[in-house]
Amino acid sequence: MSKLRCQRAGLVAAAGGLVWLAWVVAAGMVGREHTSVLLGVALSTLAIVVGQYAVESFYGARMKRPGTAGAWLGALGGVVFAVGQLVAVTAGGGDAIVGIGVLALVSGSLLVSVGLVRTRVQPPWLGVLLFAGTLAFLGFNEISPWTALPYGLAWVALGQDLYRYDPPDGRFGEATDEYGWLS
Repeated sequence: MSKLRCQRAGLVAAAGGLVWLAWVVAAGMVGREHTSVLLGVALSTLAIVVGQYAVESFYGARMKRPGTAGAWLGALGGVVFAVGQLVAVTAGGGDAIVGIGVLALVSGSLLVSVGLVRTRVQPPWLGVLLFAGTLAFLGFNEISPWTALPYGLAWVALGQDLYRYDPPDGRFGEATDEYGWLS
C-alpha cells in the first residue's frame, strides 16, 4: 500500500472514529433508536471498514494470521452491521442482520487488536485500547450507549497513527524489516 493510500485510509478511519463518538453522544442524549443515530452508526461503521482495510493492507504481511483474518472478518462484519442499521432505518427490524454484523465486527476487532500488540508495529496501547473498546462495545445494549465510546476513541487513535506513520526507509507493509515503533 502506498503512503498516500495509507494516509487516506487512516484519515477515513479516524473520521469514522469521530462519527462513532458523535453517534454515541447522540444515543446517550436522545436514545438509540433515533433515525439520525442509526444513520451515524451506519456511516461510522463503513468508515471503520476502511480502517480495517488499511490495517490489513498496511500491516497484513506483518500481522499474519490473527490480525489479517481479523481485519477481513471485521470489515465484513462492519458492512453487515451497517446494512443492518440501514435496514432498521428504512424498513424497521433488521435485528438479526445487526446481530450477525456485531459478532463479526467484534470478533474481527479483537483479532486485529491481538495482531497489533503481537507484531509490535504500533505502540501496544493502541492494540490494548482497541481490545478494551471492543469489549466495552459489547455492553452497549445491556449497560449504556456510553460503553461504545472507547471503541470510537480506539479508531480515532489508530486512524491518526495510520495517517502519520512514516517508516524511516519509506516502505509500507514490508514483512522483512523491523521499522516499527520500537526501532
